Amino acid sequence: MAINTIDAAMLKKCFLAGAANLEAKKEIINELNVFPVPDGDTGTNMTMTILSAAKEVSNIASPNFENLSKAISGGSLRGARGNSGVILSQLFRGFTKEIKSVTVIDAPVLARAFQKATETAYKAVMKPKEGTILTVAKGLSDKMNELACENGDLEEILGQVLEHGRYVLSQTPEMLPVLKEAGVVDSGGQGLIEVLSGIYDCLLGKEIDLTAALGTTTTAKVEADTTQADIKYGYCTEFIINIEKKFDNGDELNFKAYLESIGDSIVVVADDEIVKVHVHTNDPGLAMQRGLTYGSLTTIIIENMKLERDEKISALKEKEMQSAGIPEEKEEKPAEPPKEMGFISVSIGEGINEIFKGLGVDYIIEGGQTMNP
Repeated sequence: MAINTIDAAMLKKCFLAGAANLEAKKEIINELNVFPVPDGDTGTNMTMTILSAAKEVSNIASPNFENLSKAISGGSLRGARGNSGVILSQLFRGFTKEIKSVTVIDAPVLARAFQKATETAYKAVMKPKEGTILTVAKGLSDKMNELACENGDLEEILGQVLEHGRYVLSQTPEMLPVLKEAGVVDSGGQGLIEVLSGIYDCLLGKEIDLTAALGTTTTAKVEADTTQADIKYGYCTEFIINIEKKFDNGDELNFKAYLESIGDSIVVVADDEIVKVHVHTNDPGLAMQRGLTYGSLTTIIIENMKLERDEKISALKEKEMQSAGIPEEKEEKPAEPPKEMGFISVSIGEGINEIFKGLGVDYIIEGGQTMNP
């Protein structure tokens, strides 16, 4: 039976399915992450972004396109993490602009929404790079526009759009040399495909297997070659400006130009009363000081990307040793009687670990940036 339209209730269900599928695949997407820096957090960042929106969507008892659009757009922007997460939030923002006033979604509406999503995402990125999530989004949009007038069956159309999106994703290594060198596809593009895959499976009535793997993805060469890549700007800096002064198009352009003078990977998105800022820089304080000239700051996140890369290298070396059957060297200690009470600490880095051990902590859990214990 053909599916010619999608109502608000189905959109809510499909969006949550897309979020769940991305969450299930985030670790494998992390392993693909080599651009713009090999810090291994694309899957985590995209997941945190979409789950922020999913939380708001799941709280809507009586969904309509207006309240769903507000929840998806606002929730994803406020929860956006990293370059890939901010771009994903802009894809959602553009998509929801086109559907918020409709009564049902049919093929022509879907085509316009895909196109608006792509345009919004490209506009948000200061220097769009082909071979990334943007390229995959454009491929999906182009195919959707091509098919929208040919057939009203959304099941058939979305199936072909998804197939074309996977083809575009497979071509990203030909557009970005760093991907070709590593032998992988773009991690952000893979994340977008996983979102759409979850949505499509939901439309078909399938249950999403949260433990399913992506399949055959080459990651071994990433481990060997790309974790050593140079990181020009060490801190991934994100914050939200609560606008309290004038912030028009001219101010936005001036702010972007300033950020470009101190960093790269710049995404600045103004949305009603807030501005979402993402930049890679060696001096996060300069970016925040300039942001303060427009209003107060909130949701400030600063991550040391060089440290994240080093953690990734350490984890991969340990994984290689385990795969090779090399046992980890451990000092034999005499058995001690059990204690009445023990202490557990969450820590990162050998220096901090040693401090806690010196204080008498019995067990240390290795945490890390972007990971909660």
